Amino acid sequence: MFYGREEELAELDRRYHSEGFQFIPIYGRRRVGKTALIEEFIKDKVAIKFTAVKGSLNTNMRLLASKILGIKNAPPLNFEDALETMHSRFGDGRYVFVIDEYPYLVKSDESVTGILNNFIEEHLNSKVFIILSGSLMNIMNNQILGKSSPLYGRRTGQIRLSPFQFSETKLFLPNYSDEDRMTVYGLVGGIPWYLNFFNDRKCLKDNVIDNLINPYAVLNKESTLLFAEEFESPVIYLDIISSIAKGQNRVGEIASAVGLETSRVSALLKELILLEIVEKVRPIDDPQSKRTIYRIKDHYLRSFFRFIYPEYVEVNSSDYETTYDEIMSGMNDYLGHVFEDVCSEFVGRSCRNVGTWWGTDPSTRTKEEIDIAALGKGTIVLCECKYGSEPMDEKAIETLIRRSKLVKSNLPRELKAFSKSGYTDGAIRLADSEGISLFTLSDVSTPNK
Repeated sequence: MFYGREEELAELDRRYHSEGFQFIPIYGRRRVGKTALIEEFIKDKVAIKFTAVKGSLNTNMRLLASKILGIKNAPPLNFEDALETMHSRFGDGRYVFVIDEYPYLVKSDESVTGILNNFIEEHLNSKVFIILSGSLMNIMNNQILGKSSPLYGRRTGQIRLSPFQFSETKLFLPNYSDEDRMTVYGLVGGIPWYLNFFNDRKCLKDNVIDNLINPYAVLNKESTLLFAEEFESPVIYLDIISSIAKGQNRVGEIASAVGLETSRVSALLKELILLEIVEKVRPIDDPQSKRTIYRIKDHYLRSFFRFIYPEYVEVNSSDYETTYDEIMSGMNDYLGHVFEDVCSEFVGRSCRNVGTWWGTDPSTRTKEEIDIAALGKGTIVLCECKYGSEPMDEKAIETLIRRSKLVKSNLPRELKAFSKSGYTDGAIRLADSEGISLFTLSDVSTPNK
């Protein structure tokens, strides 16, 4: 079943009903739902959707010819002839031409990008609507999005598909409580393909065992496949991610842990950032700061390297429940950081440059940190988050007020607090007197209207 993506569908439909040629690359990490979005978009339209495969150019051209001609086992056409044959059949009106998994086609023959560019140049006055989609971000960037690509400047728009936010997981798991959905989100993130494995008619424990702990489960091996798909030599990337998961989040620390030069690690981190697996974080009030840290952005990989990869062994079926109990024993601590991400998503509905802040209190020379820092409309927004079983107390609100004064900004400060378990009476009174907004798990679980 198809869920969400209303904005992306609306944008594609708007462009479809506009005049003239359109070329829209759709890209994003593996399993994020690119193919599902495309199929939903074209389901009521004249469309030729070709999915490239790993293999020779001859194999791909045979498959493409079969799609264009509407017959099985068609003899292969060369790419240029295939495009012109397609346009002669459908080019009198608006039609959509999709190449899904475009990087596989490029791998079979890099010249296809130049040939496609020539086709576009010849038919800029037509009504063809071209979509290229792919998950291999290095190839998508080099062949379509980057300045060195023959197709650079041809696109009329682009869609980078991101994982669903936490509030949207209610579409997949409507019968789960907010807390159970938070656990699922912490384990697999907002990747729709992953979420579809979870059945909210089953308890959380059964879902985690069946989909993550069981060594025969797809998601138990998905991380290895993801890295093998994207990288020719995945081991070093796995080592880097493992290092960050252990708390080594600065370039020097990571380099020391994996035994590489810092310059090499920096280059590898850039690739992981491009794939939205890792993110670079700096204090919000010092965007050029050398105080840079790296975090695992992808929740599925973050949980995998936290709970499974360190002890990556085949779990005997008699130990499934024991493994589950071990994972859950560290879950609340782990979800504290996930909750910060979820609250950042909520803050991001009305703010830009959502990040964090850390620094030193000059009066005490102690290191201080604010969970969320963002730029609002003429304000700087600073937030405290607490994912605990006890209500947030007055002391936590006082700490937020004190730390907010350490941030270097001339903008008015807007303070917010987020707590899974609510607030004490003292915290509510202090927040009210200081104009601090208070939010709960229920608030951040509500989808954006």
